[in-house]
Amino acid sequence: MSTRYVAPPGEGHVRVRATIAYHGLPFRGFAINPGVRTVQGVLEEALATVLRQPVPVACAGRTDRGVHARGQVISFDAPAAMFEPHALTRAVNRMLRPDVVIRDVAVASDGFDARISCLARSYRYRILNAPSADPLVADLSWHVPDPLNLAVMQQAADAVVGQHQFRSFSKQNRSKPGETFIRNVLHTEWTKRGDLVEFAISANSFTHQMVRSLVGLFVDIGRGRRELDSVGFALAAADRASVPSPAPPHGLVLTRAHYGPSADNSVTEQ
Repeated sequence: MSTRYVAPPGEGHVRVRATIAYHGLPFRGFAINPGVRTVQGVLEEALATVLRQPVPVACAGRTDRGVHARGQVISFDAPAAMFEPHALTRAVNRMLRPDVVIRDVAVASDGFDARISCLARSYRYRILNAPSADPLVADLSWHVPDPLNLAVMQQAADAVVGQHQFRSFSKQNRSKPGETFIRNVLHTEWTKRGDLVEFAISANSFTHQMVRSLVGLFVDIGRGRRELDSVGFALAAADRASVPSPAPPHGLVLTRAHYGPSADNSVTEQ
């Protein structure tokens, strides 16, 4: 776990941890962005209304525009005298559902921070692999009509497990000129259920567009458009031009944020 200092709650306040779910398409990402609707923006507005004071929110992972979540974890400080978990959950969900829903909420330790305390994140990417599109899953999956070779896609995914330089798979943040792109991927798995193909991945953290860029390359390999060794080439190249365009955002879901035993009491993916 990070050793970065986390300021405790102010006098008369408690640190709160919540697990939330949201549909990403109505939002321009999680983080506050002036002039546009974001998940953090509507959350902070709703919490401020309920708790009658400004409520800055931290999150486990800043999802991009159009990306969904079922296991996003947030933390914030609330006046102890006004905090009641069930009442807060009902009030916020009444204001924000169905786009955003609090799944659980509880008092956390004073040193808990949803982002700094997080040890790893897990995502799932869903593909509809069928000749025809399906309007009932269109906003939650990428439609790929071409046949996919899942065996070779799993081999490609296995090649990124471990610590690597993911510069080729990352959109650089110009506000972070010294940003590092080294990440430790803990697990990858492709599965298929009927026409739905799903990719699960866990890592200590992810760079901007990393999962979607990986999926874009793996699908090209599964279609037979690229060779299996293109994964190793892309990792070594550290060049964004070495990989295809990222997969669309609406197939991606943040499924879980992982914490240590003393903190990990969040709702898990079902």
